[in-house]
Amino acid sequence: MVGKKRCFVSVRALRRLNENLLCEVLKKFPGYLHECGLKLPDPPDRETLDYEAIQEACMSGDIPPDLDDVLFFVSILGNKRGQAQIEKEAGHRGRRLDFRLDGLSYPDFAMRAWLHDWPANRNLLEAAYARTRIFGKCAYTHNPMIRDVRSLFQEPTPERMAEARAALEDYFANREGLGRGTNILLYDLSPSLFFLVRYPGQIERHQAVDEDGNPCSHVFRPEEYDAIIYHKEHGDLRLNTNRERDHRIYRITFGHLLFGQANVFDPNENTVRLDPLLGRCGDLFNCQDIDGLAEIHPVEVVFTDTAHPCCRMTMTADKDLTLLSYCPGPVLPPTAQEVLSAKFIYRLSNRAKWERITVHRGQSLCYERDGNCAPIENWLRRRGFVTNPIERKPR
Repeated sequence: MVGKKRCFVSVRALRRLNENLLCEVLKKFPGYLHECGLKLPDPPDRETLDYEAIQEACMSGDIPPDLDDVLFFVSILGNKRGQAQIEKEAGHRGRRLDFRLDGLSYPDFAMRAWLHDWPANRNLLEAAYARTRIFGKCAYTHNPMIRDVRSLFQEPTPERMAEARAALEDYFANREGLGRGTNILLYDLSPSLFFLVRYPGQIERHQAVDEDGNPCSHVFRPEEYDAIIYHKEHGDLRLNTNRERDHRIYRITFGHLLFGQANVFDPNENTVRLDPLLGRCGDLFNCQDIDGLAEIHPVEVVFTDTAHPCCRMTMTADKDLTLLSYCPGPVLPPTAQEVLSAKFIYRLSNRAKWERITVHRGQSLCYERDGNCAPIENWLRRRGFVTNPIERKPR
């Protein structure tokens, strides 16, 4: 069996952990300890604790998935930023981490949070890690509804989430041959529902050196994450996936989850258009009606031109300037025929830093930071760059 990549692969790394918390975590898996013949001292003693045996058990291919998970997330979140992520996620979930921090390192804090109020926080570490992965996603493909069935929307209950997870587990494990371990995490950021799908990636083999200086090979399946977002008001499904081949199963699975039917979202309808940039368009960039957006300006546009029918033209602003710096009215020449893509710089009201977004005609948007997407998407929709086909079709 091939496991996921873990970071506690040495005795030295294990010795950095609080021995009491480490033993308390391991004791949650008594069957596995018995199977490995691993006996833990009571009370835990750093001098008599068999770190070599623990290390061997942690790297075993038969390690229980839940133990594999907690070790993985403790290692990933075992730093100052990770602790802040855990505390923030606990706040979102209404969980109090009201334990003392005396003598706890950052990895110790992650273990303590996982153990606190057991078993209520068993999924807390993964949720904290996953939330950062959601906002690390930046490029989304829009899939609008085939017909307007927004009135049939059903909130995702734990039972329906379990059915969706089982469907994706069957797909990744049996149809794609990637192994088991699929999970779905839900974040309700109204009016959008954010789903993060975790699944095993393809096998990777890394050459390494063990503690004795001998060459060895680590074979593992890295975790992969895809983000799926459903917008309750507009009724579209946005997909950010590592593999385009998975789009179909996501449309079917989340159609079933949210509406009880598979054929809900259209993979072919183009919802992103750039026609508003043709002609006089200076008023598009007035942001007074967009909450959270201070400024937005075009800096590059790719288009076709009737004066040069065989060429693709690109207009790019000089550094520290925008295309509106040259002409506050029309951005493009009057002979511009079709806009293919555009890049904008923008600044949110609560930030001084400028960010970028790239918009391609068709179905995709690419943000530098997905955490900025709500005010930008609002601007794109209000200015006609992102359209909603179901609002033009009879129900």
